[in-house]
Amino acid sequence: MTRAVGLPAYEHLPNLPPLVAMAVEATRAANFPLACRPEVGRLLQLLAAHQRGKIGELGTACGVGAAWIASGMPAGTSLVTVELDPERASIASRVFAGRGDVTVLNGDWRVAEAHGPFDMLFSDGGPKREPDAPTLLKPLLRPGGLLVLDDYTPESAWTLEQRALWRNDSSRTVWLESVDWSASELQVAADMAVILAVRRA
Repeated sequence: MTRAVGLPAYEHLPNLPPLVAMAVEATRAANFPLACRPEVGRLLQLLAAHQRGKIGELGTACGVGAAWIASGMPAGTSLVTVELDPERASIASRVFAGRGDVTVLNGDWRVAEAHGPFDMLFSDGGPKREPDAPTLLKPLLRPGGLLVLDDYTPESAWTLEQRALWRNDSSRTVWLESVDWSASELQVAADMAVILAVRRA
């Protein structure tokens, strides 16, 4: 997620899908400084285009990540996105008011369980950095389902201090070494990496 007020990552960015542009403007109007970065968003759009079932998202915020996903979804695919904050959930609901294939839920990430298992899940929020995250999120994905986890700093961008702190970064290794998931880290920008994990049967 971008960490600066005003969403500078989206300034003068060409060819934004209309739904993404709408979500970005709603985020700015709400003075909310965080949103799914374009590098991650374009990856989500691409991955969503290959789904033919149900997609989930944990951590809607004002809907930018969900808008990238919805912009890539083929007909017959649906998205359920969950936001803990009621005001942000309400904003996202307005962004997707014209989309019958997108459902915005207000609540803890666990409310998504009743709508799964998903074929693809984007965990922007939720328990992804907790020690038992692979176990907690496993029921939300069908076997063979794809999990996308963002907000990792690629090792190539670590400072010396970060190298000392993150040498054994459990928030990564809990996924990369899990017996229940086949996972790999993918760098999408100089300062941003995602982990892609497929649920094993």
